[in-house]
Amino acid sequence: MKIARIIPMTYTPGKLEYASFIRGGIGADYHQEPRFFQFPDGQVMMYWAAYDFDECASNLVKLYSITKDRGLTWSDPQVYMANYPEGVPYFVCMLQLRTSGKALMLHTQTRHNIEVDEADSTFTAHSDYFKSQTRIFIRRSADNGITFDHGEELPYLDISGGKSLPGVGFYGSIDELIQLQSGRIAVAFSYLDPDRSDSGKGLQHYTAVCLLSDDEGRTWRRSGEITCDTPRGVMEVQIVETAPDRLYCLFRTKGGYLYQTVSEDGGENWQAAAPSMLPAPESMARMIKLQSGSLLVIWNNISSTTQQPRHPLVAAISRDGGRTWGDPRIIAREAGTNQLSNHGVIQLDDGRILLGISHYRDIRPMTSDLDMAIFDEAWLQDLEGGMGM
Repeated sequence: MKIARIIPMTYTPGKLEYASFIRGGIGADYHQEPRFFQFPDGQVMMYWAAYDFDECASNLVKLYSITKDRGLTWSDPQVYMANYPEGVPYFVCMLQLRTSGKALMLHTQTRHNIEVDEADSTFTAHSDYFKSQTRIFIRRSADNGITFDHGEELPYLDISGGKSLPGVGFYGSIDELIQLQSGRIAVAFSYLDPDRSDSGKGLQHYTAVCLLSDDEGRTWRRSGEITCDTPRGVMEVQIVETAPDRLYCLFRTKGGYLYQTVSEDGGENWQAAAPSMLPAPESMARMIKLQSGSLLVIWNNISSTTQQPRHPLVAAISRDGGRTWGDPRIIAREAGTNQLSNHGVIQLDDGRILLGISHYRDIRPMTSDLDMAIFDEAWLQDLEGGMGM
């Protein structure tokens, strides 16, 4: 299948390299929500959502591309996961388990009720999340993520704490999947909370929670909830382990800032959430722990209680576990209602950092490109000054 030919990328140590990876309209109108997975032999897979009309469209698939030279050349995109009869696989997280040769994949399968005008390539009605149903599946690999079993469904009541949305049961996302130094696995979810929402008024409110496993994902238990009193609540949770069993969390809100919370017991319980010093619109952040021990966060550095503007896209590092942040470095700029968002990031074994970026272009018909930035920690060195908690 020939979807596209990806042009070669470049990497210059100490510099930022930026290129268009695949344009919207090639294979699908929209390419977004990229994620990465590195295999033990050094090969890297990037996988992302491709769809027409809207991200809730029933024709959404996951595409993938492989690089054998750490981001310079990429294979032609192919289909990784196709749409299911009962929903689409939008949120897919993969984790290479340490020392065991095993890998885990968790993914959603959501049935939306979006209405589209195929002739005009537009949607005519957004999905009503109160009437959308999400199922959560876990799949296991015994060969470092090369192949996976057919998987099994995780009971949504284990995530929601026994709460159900009338008629559909559960609507939510998988936000993060990490393994702690202890070997514990933590999976972060955010879900439409029936106790904090008002379906009659169409007011959504999301709660976050982790499922924790101390036996490589065979059994799970529910953590304490992460909550926030901003409109819509807690969305798109990012978690890193900054010291043994100390977890630092950032998440999207409508409060004009990324909010933060901390767990001191490996994700069992979470402190009350509060605004961080990172201004943001209602847009996702991505955060990873670098090989140096510093934290890297990439987000839209402007305060807004709406989803606009989603630019510029910037990066900052913290050398003290998220207590303070260095001054942001600009990765890319945009203007107006164009967007640089819904991104994914990984640091490879040789230290270079790959960043996939959803680049929305507010033209008619709307499209979303997938851009790629390649840099390293030398480029990230923060300027004088910085932001505190």
